[in-house]
Amino acid sequence: MLSKINAKGYLKKAYNRFTIKELVDKTKQNLLLPFYHTISNQQVSHIGNLYPVRNEQLFIKDIDFLLKHFEPVNIDVINTKIKNNELFTKPSFHISFDDGLSELYETVLPILEKKGIPATFFINTDFVDNKALFYRYKVSLIIEELKSNKDLLIPVAELLVTKSTDLISVSKALLQLNYKSIDLIDSIATKIELSFEDYLKANKPYLTTEQIKNMINRGFSIGSHSVNHPFFKEIALDEQKKQLTESFQFLAEKFDIKHKYFSFPFSDEGVSLDFFEWLYNDEKCDLTFGTSGLKHDYSRNHIHRVAFDGALSPAEDIVKSQYFNYMVKYFLKKNNIERK
Repeated sequence: MLSKINAKGYLKKAYNRFTIKELVDKTKQNLLLPFYHTISNQQVSHIGNLYPVRNEQLFIKDIDFLLKHFEPVNIDVINTKIKNNELFTKPSFHISFDDGLSELYETVLPILEKKGIPATFFINTDFVDNKALFYRYKVSLIIEELKSNKDLLIPVAELLVTKSTDLISVSKALLQLNYKSIDLIDSIATKIELSFEDYLKANKPYLTTEQIKNMINRGFSIGSHSVNHPFFKEIALDEQKKQLTESFQFLAEKFDIKHKYFSFPFSDEGVSLDFFEWLYNDEKCDLTFGTSGLKHDYSRNHIHRVAFDGALSPAEDIVKSQYFNYMVKYFLKKNNIERK
């Protein structure tokens, strides 16, 4: 049986037989939607224990690679083409960023402006102005605290009701907590005297109202990433609707945003057709974005993005593997997502 390392090696060898142009031509998938969360040259404590963060140098290499093979387009162009049932005739890309983190304003915007690249920033409305913190970021901060003080492992393990008290086991248990575990996460923080409020005040991890207004004035697009970042398959339909209605209302009232663009937190896995029908017909959402890479969904209004963070692979490997997988799965008829 092939190991994961060997499998990746064979996959890379396979897709490197093709150029980007050949892969795009063979698949006829001219629209690529890369997305990130943040870019930073420094350790980001609220993310560091969740996934690796790409630095500025790697991000610039990503941008240069994309510009070499694809043409940047505005999200409004995508919206218009989809509404008019038009296809992209040239290889094109649109970059987006989730969670509304402060590095986007400080580090990412200058690079995008210098390169002449439009982008969309999907924000969680509860977190604007650093008024609250995403529960997964809270978990990362707790793990960071445990790394520096091993004496805290036992009380945390007790609250988690886990017998193992080593750092790896406790961290694993913490990372398994979900949206419904927010009260438990806050209780753990209280137990180890970790103040999320102090962290928000001192580090200001999120964009502010003034920064977002400035981004809009500079021509960048803003969309919804929900109110407070739940995994939609873990919440009821009524709560799903509430997350969208409240976040869109916030964006309209605070920033006078007309279009309704939404990217699913985590992914759209398990989201029902009932929700999508409500979203397009009642909520009048323009475009929604999933995270399944080069995939087709039941509606042209729901399109999928390719994650560029979460790993430190070069952009060429990420893009080629996506197109090669699409090409292989085409023959297996596995490029369409089925919804119930």
